[in-house]
Amino acid sequence: MIEVQTGLAIYLYGFALPDSVAPPILGVDDEHLISTHQCAGFTAIISSVALADFTGDIGENNVQNIAWLTPRACRHALVIDKLMEQGPVYPLSFGTLFSGLSALEREMTERSADVLAVLQQITGCQEWSLEATLDRKQAVDVLLTEGLQTGRFSLPEASGRRHLEEQKLRRQLTAGLNDWLTDCLMSLHNDLQPLTRDFRSRRLLDDKVLQWAFLLPVAQVEAFQHEVSVMANRYEVYGFRFRVTGPWAAYSFCQLAVA
Repeated sequence: MIEVQTGLAIYLYGFALPDSVAPPILGVDDEHLISTHQCAGFTAIISSVALADFTGDIGENNVQNIAWLTPRACRHALVIDKLMEQGPVYPLSFGTLFSGLSALEREMTERSADVLAVLQQITGCQEWSLEATLDRKQAVDVLLTEGLQTGRFSLPEASGRRHLEEQKLRRQLTAGLNDWLTDCLMSLHNDLQPLTRDFRSRRLLDDKVLQWAFLLPVAQVEAFQHEVSVMANRYEVYGFRFRVTGPWAAYSFCQLAVA
């Protein structure tokens, strides 16, 4: 059990099942060992940190300093990775602090039902991310070609009129591309959903058209990766580019806010 000394705070990495043990490594400050604290039927993974490093003007400057933040964020992630080797982990974001054990225990007692339900939900699972980009011009080109080949579209023989009609069709396809994209994404989701235990659609960043998180039973990971590969081959001609990453701690499925 950790004893909080003057000037120190409890840094909380996440929650785990009661039989979880602390990995024998140093915490985010590279000084204090990881420890555990059991309460309300589950385990908190914690270490001591200097309170001043994370609060006040010094703390605000630290979290804006990449040289200070990066190694500590990496050690935070390492602790979570080590815990995942033992079983399900309810990960918390970098910088979750408590003034002492009594404050931590109050939080654990208040949140116990929610945390235990999530730990049960994610047991035997991993989070995997699927993202995709789309070359919209390529998609329009292929849709136009397909339309002409199937007879859905036709172009006049005269070159001048042909060019004008083709440009009109391209404008129509461009205007309707978002609807076509929605149908594609729905089809992709329907193909993958049977393999997953849970799913989250995440905020789109940069030029992404798809940013999904899946909670996958470990036994389904290989089938999931195969299905994504099949989809990538099927949709590559339209300008889709897919990327799968994982396994991750189940951050997308552990949205409990800890004060």
